Amino acid sequence: MTEGNSKLVVTHVISGDLWAGAEVQVYNLCQALQASGQVTPTVVIFNEGILFEKFKELGIPLLLADEKKLNPWTIARSIASHCKEHNSKIVHTHGFKENVLGILGKELAKVPRSARTVHGSAETVLTLKRPHKWLVQKVDLFLGRTRQQAIIAVSTQLEDTLKKVFQDKVYKIFNFIDIEGTQHQWLTPPRGENEEPKIGLVGRLVKVKRGDLFIRTIALLNQQGITCRGVVVGSGPLENDLRQLAFDLNIAKKIDFKGFLSPALDEIVNLDVLLMPSDHEGLPMTLLEALAVNVPIVAHNVGGIPEVLDYGKAGILVDEHTPEGYTESVKKSLALSLERRDLTPKTLLDKFSAQRNVKKYITIYHQLTKDI
Repeated sequence: MTEGNSKLVVTHVISGDLWAGAEVQVYNLCQALQASGQVTPTVVIFNEGILFEKFKELGIPLLLADEKKLNPWTIARSIASHCKEHNSKIVHTHGFKENVLGILGKELAKVPRSARTVHGSAETVLTLKRPHKWLVQKVDLFLGRTRQQAIIAVSTQLEDTLKKVFQDKVYKIFNFIDIEGTQHQWLTPPRGENEEPKIGLVGRLVKVKRGDLFIRTIALLNQQGITCRGVVVGSGPLENDLRQLAFDLNIAKKIDFKGFLSPALDEIVNLDVLLMPSDHEGLPMTLLEALAVNVPIVAHNVGGIPEVLDYGKAGILVDEHTPEGYTESVKKSLALSLERRDLTPKTLLDKFSAQRNVKKYITIYHQLTKDI
């Protein structure tokens, strides 16, 4: 219980059903806020899992409002009770469902302010052919306009998109990592001269991540005489389809499916190229981690990716979203044969450090509550 705490209390609401980019960022944010001594974070989470366990280890006030057992109204009431117990002044939501239920809980508890972070673009196009999801989206937009005071975008591309909807309440705060800590903990291992290059795909195996393009790129590279291995770090509903595709292309022995790994950096540091062929991205945490440990990157020129890669200065951006396009770019990256030593670009240090971006969150929190 945080009642009587003189620090500003901010309650974060998140599903926690996965351990992916958004979940990693929310954890990093709460950890940094706790360490700041200026804000007390609390969390309402809808699922047990890695994020739930990590929050427990962190020791911050935590409520499990299990969506497998509770209906939406009960979840909203649970959020309200948690906010009252801890005297929350801001409810900070992370996701469509979390926005709606978090705002409802905020209103029930009469919490004065609310903010949301938009971690990426919607992964599906919502139409009237999907009436339930279409309605949730419309309710979400209405609540964001009328019941939340800050909309936080994690990239310039998202900021530009959100300003068309939410106007002057949009703020840009980049995703961030502990750069120095990451570099200290994960050192790039030495590579043997005759080792096959390892090309990696890291992320949940869902359609938007385009694992099919990755598999076809590995096949094409080997067909063209670039002997290499594909390393897939992650799991998801398309894993069997991707395994079948590798078999059909006769490269099953060239693809290592590592499954879900936490931390993924244990494999990322061993890569010669990180390939990111997603249809769209917000600002991927994997991208920041790979840059921090100086792993060369080839990525689709979409979303927040160009900004992280300094518009091509810190990695290769691909416009031709095909196996052929990625193959040529991977070949180019491998041919550069750069020693991965002290290559962390200045943009990563300047823009995506924890210290810089946590300060921005704290500033917004205090701005929102200065008149209450």
